[in-house]
Amino acid sequence: MSPSAKFFYVQVQQLNDADAFYANCLGMPTEATILHGQEKGILVKADDRTSIFLSEHKHQNQTNKIVLQSDDCLEDYCRLKSRGVVFKKTPSYLTEGLSAAFSDPYGNEFIILEQRNYNED
Repeated sequence: MSPSAKFFYVQVQQLNDADAFYANCLGMPTEATILHGQEKGILVKADDRTSIFLSEHKHQNQTNKIVLQSDDCLEDYCRLKSRGVVFKKTPSYLTEGLSAAFSDPYGNEFIILEQRNYNED
């Protein structure tokens, strides 16, 4: 994947509950913010290159599927599982690398991907 920054709009039903899930269960830094001078939301720093704007409103470019890059998928899986995250897919090997999948309480899907080159000598 490209090392460029990624920004996602994600719809949630309740900002306070979403803030607690993303900060406490996922361990991602969150910050209350206002978009376009009026819309309240929460900015989540998923990793060094990925930010997520949580909003109770629907956005034209919103998504409900986010791929998070990982240096160690198994470690992330165990850490998140110990915090109460329920996984839809346990770590498994794909052609792209090792991945695991979970959803937030609002049905937004996340894939943790540790990219691997299986053809290395």
